[in-house]
Amino acid sequence: MFLPALAALLAGAVLVGCDGLPGLDATPEHHQRDWDNETLQYGERLYMQNCAVCHGENREGAENWRQRDADGYMPPPPLDGSAHTWHHPYWQLKDMIRYGAEARGGAMPSFEDTLSYDDVEAIIAFIQAQWPDEIFEAWIRYDQNHPTQEAWEEAMGEPWVTHVSDPRNPSTGHEHH
Repeated sequence: MFLPALAALLAGAVLVGCDGLPGLDATPEHHQRDWDNETLQYGERLYMQNCAVCHGENREGAENWRQRDADGYMPPPPLDGSAHTWHHPYWQLKDMIRYGAEARGGAMPSFEDTLSYDDVEAIIAFIQAQWPDEIFEAWIRYDQNHPTQEAWEEAMGEPWVTHVSDPRNPSTGHEHH
């Protein structure tokens, strides 16, 4: 009696697994391009107030963004889909905006005391809304392959450091105190 019931339960689970539960979408919200205008306008305002000074009003980045500057820092990259921004999973994009890049030898400051988590998500929505479809789809694939910090660290073989004081932080020579 127990085995037939278990078999029926497992068969039902397999069928549900193929189609998903009705009304339940397993796609993360940040993988959908259905941002509302209010979020995009808010993200654009925040971008212009906090990011455009370095990354450019059109998200074009510094002209020489691939070459270290005189202080050894990488200049701000484009955020328009033409550079490597889409090579960062969602959690990492949020982390970089919140905590900056100083702990990894970059010059981007932290916005931890300036921007809320919702603010950061609105900025990312604004940036990604400008990306061509093929870049956004490539980013989704990258994000799916590195959904957590742990998954990224395992794949890359190195820690993701967010604060200069993190004991996992290798000395970069660019620490700011």
